Amino acid sequence: MTRGSIVLVGSLPVENLALDLLFAEFDWAIENAPSLDGLAKLNRKRNLVAVLFNPQDLALPWEKALQSVLHAAPRALPVLCHGFADRIDWPQVAESVAFHSLLLPFRESEFRHTLGFISGAKRSSSRIQMHHRLQLRKPVMNAPQARAAGIGA
Repeated sequence: MTRGSIVLVGSLPVENLALDLLFAEFDWAIENAPSLDGLAKLNRKRNLVAVLFNPQDLALPWEKALQSVLHAAPRALPVLCHGFADRIDWPQVAESVAFHSLLLPFRESEFRHTLGFISGAKRSSSRIQMHHRLQLRKPVMNAPQARAAGIGA
């Protein structure tokens, strides 16, 4: 299998992190794409695992940035990077199939957790069908049925 790559789109602030060591833990390469066009070119040449992007770097609202990332790299998991004060409608982000979010500036521990989430998602399915994640699961039992079956308090 081809080694996977994580792409950082735009100018994400990563200079203080030991990214090479983090990515080596997961056997992934790190790639940089200055733009969405650069992301699309990388997508044609590499096995993209995930794309980290900040909508402000792309000069787009987050909805348009996410759609553009999904269009440029449809099989990669999109990770929305954002500042603490950025106004983002989180329920809408979840409905729009963003895989995860990551606070800027990056902290190494949070970055490692994100890579772990990506690894787990990719390991559980060689190809994640993003639209399947949106389907709501119906409960197997309602609360009274669960109590009658001895499940719960």
